[in-house]
Amino acid sequence: MQPTSGPVPGRPSTYQTAPNDHRRWGVSTEIVLVPINDRIRNRTLFAKVERRSFDSLPEGVRNAAWFVVRDGTASDDTQFTVRVRQGDTQVSLARLIMAAKAGEFVRNVTGNRLDLRTTNLTIKYGPQGRRSKRNDLAIAKEHTAI
Repeated sequence: MQPTSGPVPGRPSTYQTAPNDHRRWGVSTEIVLVPINDRIRNRTLFAKVERRSFDSLPEGVRNAAWFVVRDGTASDDTQFTVRVRQGDTQVSLARLIMAAKAGEFVRNVTGNRLDLRTTNLTIKYGPQGRRSKRNDLAIAKEHTAI
């Protein structure tokens, strides 16, 4: 087996970092570029996550390969959710990072679903949140504890 060069999904030690251009808002000065293999479209995507947020994720989430799931009625390749598998369940990374509870939904301010920095995510309440009947962070922590 030949050694691979570059970032490998599911292996945080190979992930690249970059300066955070949102640091003027008082957040982490560094971001982690998490590679995501999109096998359906034969491409590699990179999610931007603040170092502080990445380090606070449960170990099982940091060390898992992240993937994208196209939204139900999506008409183009930009409408997807970044997820990670926890047991038999898929959990949303945006919900994990923002610690969204049941009944809350997370919205990307700029519409860039790969930008998972806290400055690009907001928690919203209302009719759309009623569809969120679970707490993804609780699921991830429960799975990591096992």
